[in-house]
Amino acid sequence: MKQAEEADDSIYYFGDFRFIPARQLLLHDDVRIRVGSRALDLLHALVRRPGQLVTKDELIRFAWPNTFVQDENLKVNIAALRRALATIASEHSYIATVPGRGYRFVAPLRVLASSDEISVPDSVRRITGELPATSALIGRDDAIVELAEHLLKTRLLTIVGPAGVGKTSIGVTIARQIGEPLQDGVCFVDLAVIEDPHLVAPAIAFALGVRSNRIDILPGLVESMRGREMLLVLDNCEHVLSAAATIADYLSDALPKFMIVATSREPLRCRRESIYRLAPLLCPGESETAAGSAMSFPAVELLVHRAAAQGYRLKEADIHLLAAISRRLDGIPLAIELAAPRLSVKGPAMLLGLLEESFDLLASPADGATPRHTTLMATLDWSYRLLSEHEARLLRHLSVFGGTFALDNVLGVCGHLAAAEHLAVGLENLAARSLLSLSYDAGRRHYRLLDSTRSFASEHLRSGGEQPAAMASYSRYLLTLFENAEDEWNWRTREDWTALYGYWGNDLRRAIDWSFGAGQDPQLGVRLTVAGIPLWRELSSFVENRSRIGTALNAIDALPGCDRMLKVKLFAVQGINLCHARELNAAIDILRKGVRLADELGDVEYRARMVGISAGAQFFSGRYREALLSLAELRAIIGVAGPGSASPDIQWHELMIRFCCGDLNYAHDGLTKLAREHGTVVHRSQISRFVIDRFVAIRTFLALAAWTAGEPRKAFETSLEATEAARSLEHTVSSTFVLGLGAIPVAILCGFLDVAQRGVLALSGYIALIQDEIWPPFARYYQATIDAKHQIPGALERMRAAIDELVGCNLLVHLPMRLAMHADVALSHDQLDVARASVEQALEHAHRTDEHWCDAELRRLQGMMHWRERDIDGAESRLHEAIRLARQSGALSFELRATTSLVELGAVTGQRDAALTQLASILRRFDNSFPSADVMAARNLVKAHLPTRAQT
Repeated sequence: MKQAEEADDSIYYFGDFRFIPARQLLLHDDVRIRVGSRALDLLHALVRRPGQLVTKDELIRFAWPNTFVQDENLKVNIAALRRALATIASEHSYIATVPGRGYRFVAPLRVLASSDEISVPDSVRRITGELPATSALIGRDDAIVELAEHLLKTRLLTIVGPAGVGKTSIGVTIARQIGEPLQDGVCFVDLAVIEDPHLVAPAIAFALGVRSNRIDILPGLVESMRGREMLLVLDNCEHVLSAAATIADYLSDALPKFMIVATSREPLRCRRESIYRLAPLLCPGESETAAGSAMSFPAVELLVHRAAAQGYRLKEADIHLLAAISRRLDGIPLAIELAAPRLSVKGPAMLLGLLEESFDLLASPADGATPRHTTLMATLDWSYRLLSEHEARLLRHLSVFGGTFALDNVLGVCGHLAAAEHLAVGLENLAARSLLSLSYDAGRRHYRLLDSTRSFASEHLRSGGEQPAAMASYSRYLLTLFENAEDEWNWRTREDWTALYGYWGNDLRRAIDWSFGAGQDPQLGVRLTVAGIPLWRELSSFVENRSRIGTALNAIDALPGCDRMLKVKLFAVQGINLCHARELNAAIDILRKGVRLADELGDVEYRARMVGISAGAQFFSGRYREALLSLAELRAIIGVAGPGSASPDIQWHELMIRFCCGDLNYAHDGLTKLAREHGTVVHRSQISRFVIDRFVAIRTFLALAAWTAGEPRKAFETSLEATEAARSLEHTVSSTFVLGLGAIPVAILCGFLDVAQRGVLALSGYIALIQDEIWPPFARYYQATIDAKHQIPGALERMRAAIDELVGCNLLVHLPMRLAMHADVALSHDQLDVARASVEQALEHAHRTDEHWCDAELRRLQGMMHWRERDIDGAESRLHEAIRLARQSGALSFELRATTSLVELGAVTGQRDAALTQLASILRRFDNSFPSADVMAARNLVKAHLPTRAQT
C-alpha cells in the first residue's frame, strides 16, 4: 500500500475539503488544515477504499511501515483526524468505526486524477497579466513612499481599504515603480472576473503564461517561476479571500524572488503579509474654507483637477462648497471621480444639494470602467453581497448611527438582533471588510460608517421594512443615554461630560425629529427633548433649542398622564431661550409659570434655577429693583434647601446691581473678594445652572468696577483673564457675556481700540456660531464706537441706531454709559444737539431705574456742553459737581476725566494752576506705568503746564 501511496497523484474531494496525498495537504476552502503526517497517511488509506472496511492491521502497515506500534497509536491519530475534520464541519461524519475490526470512510467522495483537464471560463483565459491604465494620483505621494518601503521589506503586501478608496490605482502605481524595473517585470491579475475560488490558481497561471492541465496547478506554477524576479499584483481579493491567501502564502514561501501586492477590502491574513490600510483623501474641516487652506487638501485638489478636465473653472466663491462636497464624499477618490463631471454642468451648490439627498447620481458612463466601478453604490453592493446574512442585517441597522459609536452603543441599539458575542464578532468582521472605519480614543475602539456606506445601508434598511423598528430601538437607547447624561451633568467635569455626550447631538436631533414625525411617538419626542436639555445648554444652541422646546411644550399638554416635571424643565430652558431671543418680558412670564409649577411639585433645584435666571433677565432689562427682589427670593430658597454652592452666584448678581446703582466702592470690594475666593476656573459641567460661568461672571463685572475705581491695569488684565477662561471652557454664552459687558467696553475705556476691535470680531464669531439675538446690537454699537474714534463718517449715526435698537429690545443694561460714550463722540464731532439728547436720555433712564454708576460722567458731559455754549460758570459748576459725585461714589476714573476737563476749562477761567495741582494729586493714585488713554492724557497735560516739583 505504501508504494501505491507514492504513485498516487489523485485529488480527493469530500464536502468542502480537498485532499492531495502527493503533497500531504488537506485543504478546506483552500485553507490548509494543520494535522499530523500519520493522520494524513491514515486518511489516504481510507479514501483509497471509500465505503469499505479498512482493518486496523492494514491501517498500521500503511502509516507505520516496517515499524511495530500498538493499537493505541492508531486510535490517537484517528481521533486527531476526526477532531480536525469536525472543527471545520461539525455537522458531517466522515469516518465510521467498525468495533473491534477497523474503520470506514463514509462521506461522498469525488476523485480526480492529475491528468484531468481543467474547465476554465473565457473570462479567465482572457487575462493577459498587463497593468491597466490609471489616472495620475493626487494626494498619495506619502502613501506611495510608505508602501514601497513595506513591500521591499516583506515581499507580500496587502492594501486594504473601503470601496472606491483607490486600492487598485495605488497597487498599479506601486507595480510600475517597483515591479517594472525587475528582471521579469509585473503580472497583474484582476480577480474580480472570478466567481469560483478554485479558479484563482488557473487565473494566475494564465496571467503568467503558464499552461498546465494539472488540477493541482501550484507545484507546476512554482516550477515554472522558480528563479524569476517578478512582482505579482492580485487585485480585488475580498470575494476569493481564502484561495488568494493560500496561493499568496504558498508562492511567497516557495519563490524568494517573487513579490506580491494584493488589494482587498480585508486582510489576507497570511504569515508574511504586511497590511497597509489605505485611508480616504484628507478633506478640509468646516472651518478650513479659505481658498489657500481648502485647496491644500488632496480631496478638494482631486475634485477640482478632474472637474477642470470637464470644463469647470474654479472660482474662489466656490471653495467652501467644494470643501463641503469633498466632506460629503468622505474623500473617497472613486466618489470624487464620479462627481467631478457633474460640477461644470450643475454647479457646486446644486451638486452639493443633490449629494445631500442621495448618492445615486454618482454613476459613470465611462466605457473603460468595470461594471462594479460604474457607480459608487455598485462598489458597495459588491461588498454587501459578500456578507453573511447576520453581517448584512447588522450593517443595515448600524446605519441609524449618525457619527462614531463603540461596541456598548451597538449592544444597546442592536441587542435585539443577536447575542452580545455575535454582535461583537459581526462588528469586527465589518471593520475587517472596510465597511466600518475604525479609530481609537483613549484606548477604546470606535467605529464609523462613511456617508456613502451609511446611505447605502440605510436604503436597504428602509426598503426591507426594518427602519421603524431600528429607529425605535435607537431612539429608546438615546433616551436612556441622555437621561444618564443628565444625572452625570451634576458631577462630571465639563470636558468629560461633553467628550462623552457632545458628539451625540446630531443623533439626538434625528431621534427627536423621527419621534414627532414618522415614529408618531410624541411622548418619546418630549422625553428625548427634555433629556437633551443639558446638551443644548452646554453647546449654547439657542435658536434650535427654542424651536425644539417650543415643539415639546406644544405637544406635552395633549399627552395623557405626562410627568409634570418634564414641563418644569421645559419652562426653565425656554426661559433662557427667550432671553437670548430679546423677548425678556416673555422669558420672565414663562419662568414665573415654571417657578409656580416647581413649587407645587416641591422641586427646589429647578425653582432656584428659574428664579436666578429671572433675576438675570430683569438685570438685562434694567429692572434692578425687581432683580434684587428675585435674588432675595433665591437666597430664601437656598436657605430652605441648603445648596450653598449657589451663594456666590447670588453675590455676584447682587454686587453687579449695587455697582449699577452707584454703590461703587462696595461692589468693587465685594467683587475683588469673590474673585480671590474663586481664583481658579472650575471645569465643571454645570456652567449653565445660572447661564453664565461663575468665574467669568465675577471677573466681567470686576473689570468694569476696577476701571471705574481707577485701576485700569487691573480692569484690563481681569477682562483678559475672564475672556481666556470662557474660551478655555468652550462655553460660548460665557464668552459673549464677558466680551459684551466687560472686555470690549473696558478696552474702549482704556483707549486700546485695536484690542476692542479684536474683541468685536470674536463676539461676532460667537454670535454667528450660536445664532444669538441679544448680542448683535451690542456688537454693532461697539464697532460704531471704534469707527467713530477713528473719525469714520457715519459712525456716530450707527452708534445712535444701535442704542435705539437696544432700547427697542429692552436691553437696557448699562444704557447710561452707552449714551454717555455717544454724547462724548458727538461733542468731538461738534454735534451739540446730538450730545445733549443722549445725556438727557441717560439722566432720565438713571432716574427711572436707579442706575447711577456713571452720573459723574454725565455731569462732566453737561459741563462740556455748557462750555460749548459759552456758559463758563455753568460749565465750571457742572465739572465741580462731577468731581464731587465721582469722589463720593469712589469713581476715580470719572474724577480723573472731570478734573482733566476742569484743567482744560481753566485755561479760559484762569484757574488752571489750581486744577493742575488737583489733577497731579489724582494721578498719583494711578499706576502711571499702564498706558490707559485717560491717564496718558492727564499726565501729558500735567507735564506740559505744571512745574516738576509740583507734579511730585
